[in-house]
Amino acid sequence: MLPHLDYAKKMARVLLEVGIEIKEGQPVFIETPVEAYEFISILVHEAYECGASDVFVLWLSDKTERENARHNGVSDDWMLEICRRYAERKAGYIRIMCPSFSEDELDPELVNGIMKQKTARRKLFRQAGGGFTLTCIPTDEWADKVFPELEQEDRMEALWDLVYNLMKCPDPDPVASWREYIRNTEKRKKALDSRGYVKYRYRSGRTDLTLSPADEAIWFGGCNRYIDRVFIPNLPTEEIFTVPQKFSAEGHVESTMPLNYDGRMIEGIKIDFHEGKAVSVHADKGEDILREIIASDEGASYLGEFALVDQASRIASSGKILYTTLYDENASCHIALGTAAGQMPEGRDEELGVNRSCVHVDFMIGSDDMTVEAEKADGTWERILVNGRWNDKVFEN
Repeated sequence: MLPHLDYAKKMARVLLEVGIEIKEGQPVFIETPVEAYEFISILVHEAYECGASDVFVLWLSDKTERENARHNGVSDDWMLEICRRYAERKAGYIRIMCPSFSEDELDPELVNGIMKQKTARRKLFRQAGGGFTLTCIPTDEWADKVFPELEQEDRMEALWDLVYNLMKCPDPDPVASWREYIRNTEKRKKALDSRGYVKYRYRSGRTDLTLSPADEAIWFGGCNRYIDRVFIPNLPTEEIFTVPQKFSAEGHVESTMPLNYDGRMIEGIKIDFHEGKAVSVHADKGEDILREIIASDEGASYLGEFALVDQASRIASSGKILYTTLYDENASCHIALGTAAGQMPEGRDEELGVNRSCVHVDFMIGSDDMTVEAEKADGTWERILVNGRWNDKVFEN
């Protein structure tokens, strides 16, 4: 039984009204693990209440997916065809995750293959323009990971309470709260874009990385805009991000949080970059998975994103590691290996210095001792984050 059913309904409305910004008569496509069935029944009901024409639910299981891959390899042509049909109808796409923490020894190549096929399915909806969003739903397995200090019977309710809070469900009107967040984030992005920074430097006790934005790159985050809608791709969200020039990254980074890559944990990531490329790679745990990611293709060893997140955000302030990138990347500054994030001009990747790859993998490097500086065109530097917090004084000028 879901705790706080009123909050569950509010969460469903957030996904529909600001996650995909559903329109009257629009189909909705939900991709979800079977473990989320209780919440999905509420989400489907609320979708019809919001005017959905029809709702298709693609039920998945990480465990059976991995078992099938082990015995038959990776293939999902039938799922791709279903996704294509709904994408052509501009269905709103809601992806539900239930973080898992597999300790089996599935071949890293198969793990990477599973991630690639998932990426191919989701790309169809990203390009279709019907709105897409992603969130996580609590399970016993996830609750055990996040709240091991609590008694077994108390963990699920504690995780639900945390998720509801991070989704702003206790607010009088969560949808209005998220729309206010969008407005404030738009102001922050415009302020950064207007200053014309040509280089950024991330510095902390573990990281010293310098990189430049790609030509014509702007700051993204908070929401995406299409012709007829404004939607939030990830819920909850606290990040703003941009696209680096492919060959610009120089320096050393170390992760500050674990990375859950399709159920396999990668911890203690250490990477040296030279001329944009990862030239030295190490991880205390899961190094074979990390190396398989980087070997995916030529672009996987370069960066496609760097992001700014205030350590005072609601997620960071919770003091909890959630062990899933959706949440943890919104608690910490981060970078991503692989393909460029955001919407860059098509057909001009080489000209603009934009990296492309079949993978996109975020990992967190932010901390309370991180400072992010930005260089203006005249050679002067400004501190935009100090001790992990926004330095708002710099934007007052």
